[in-house]
Amino acid sequence: MGLEDVLARLGAERSVKAIFPLEGDFYKEVIMEEGSITESSFGMPIVNRALEEALRRDVAICLFCDGTFEVPTGHVMVMEDGCGNRIGHDVPVCMMDDFKDDPEIFWLCDDFAIYPQKAESQETFMIMLPQNVESVGKEEGVKNPILLYPATTTDIMLRKHFGIPLDDPKLASAILAFDLL
Repeated sequence: MGLEDVLARLGAERSVKAIFPLEGDFYKEVIMEEGSITESSFGMPIVNRALEEALRRDVAICLFCDGTFEVPTGHVMVMEDGCGNRIGHDVPVCMMDDFKDDPEIFWLCDDFAIYPQKAESQETFMIMLPQNVESVGKEEGVKNPILLYPATTTDIMLRKHFGIPLDDPKLASAILAFDLL
């Protein structure tokens, strides 16, 4: 299968509303914008390992999808201290029962758990991790697929470029990066 076949396969997903290849100068602009996000809205430094992994792939596409596309089954956002200790993480719905009764957890919000007692330094980082992808793989001629949901400024850039309404909260932009077999 080639890229057109992969686009057709993903475009057939009910949760995917639009799909576009990312390439050339515009893709470089997207990468520059996403890479410029180095701090969270509350001032914590961000390390975007998801972007680093996407850049290691040969192909990138932009999807506009609803919340049912590739629902996370693992952590995609973690917090580490300056010593590399994991002191917090998101909790996907499928893992909520594993954490809901843990007395050592401080819940930052409904789906983000923090373990302040595990911190060995006051320096903290938010780490964005790539999400594993199940909807495409070897059968479609794809290997190493990963997904990342970009920052708000990158989302706006993608929406404007591809003509997707800015005011549709039911759609999220996502970057799917992979290698072709």
